[in-house]
This record gives sequence, C-alpha cells and structure tokens, in this order.
Amino acid sequence: MFWRVMGKKYFTVDEVNELIPQLDHHFRKMLLHKKEMSKATVRLRKLGVEPQLLEAAPPSESSDVQELHRQLQNHYFAFKQNLLAIERTGGEIKDLELGRVDFPSLEDGREGRLTWQLGVTEAAYRHPLPEEGQALPFEKAKMRRVG
Repeated sequence: MFWRVMGKKYFTVDEVNELIPQLDHHFRKMLLHKKEMSKATVRLRKLGVEPQLLEAAPPSESSDVQELHRQLQNHYFAFKQNLLAIERTGGEIKDLELGRVDFPSLEDGREGRLTWQLGVTEAAYRHPLPEEGQALPFEKAKMRRVG
C-alpha cells in the first residue's frame, strides 16, 4: 500500500485518497466527542467541580456529578480511540480543529508531506519538510496543489 525506505513509510496521493473515508469517519467522531467533553466540563464547573478525565468522581459527589464524570470519561476514551485509529493509518494529525492530517511522501527522492483536510475529497497539498532546525508553519509552506 505504501513505500518503505529504510523502515519509514511513504505514501502516494492515491494511497492517501484511499484512506479518506476512514479519516473522515474518525475525525467526525473525534469532533463529536470533543464537543460532548466540552459540554460535560462546563456542566461540572457550574456545579463547582473540576473535571477529572482519568479518575472517577469521588463517591461523596452527587449522582449528577458522578454521571457527568462518567460521560466525560466515556467521551474522552472514544475520542482517544478515534485519534489512535487515525495515527494507525500512518498519518500525523496537524490540526485537530481543521481536521488536518499529514502523510510522509517522497517526490523526486525528497521527503515531503501530503496533506488532507476534513471535508476535502482528496489529498490536496504536497509540501516539503522544513529545513533542519527550522519550523515551517502550514500556511507558509511552499505547497503545491496535487493533481
């Protein structure tokens, strides 16, 4: 499905495009769970309780607080499962809010990235890796439209 050079996976445009239905599904689920986590967090704080993702609410808390903690944890774990599913495809999440994922690629022997974004039906951009020690923000990358 992908190229492997010295143990590293590299994707073609077609390979990334084949993954888009999975990516779209998992990103939409993640955003839904993120929204539900935010709602539960707001409700807990209104009750004067600081949300705990990884711990159960103390038994001394009201049943409402315990239920909100349970909901928060369930949404967190579902969010995490979808995030891990995206990472297992070989992509790297670059922007959670926009639903942006980068995939390592090779073009003319040079490493770069193919970028997909939620709501787009194909890998849309190819951009180079930043120079050694130099950060390269997405919007300033020298990107070319694929295709």
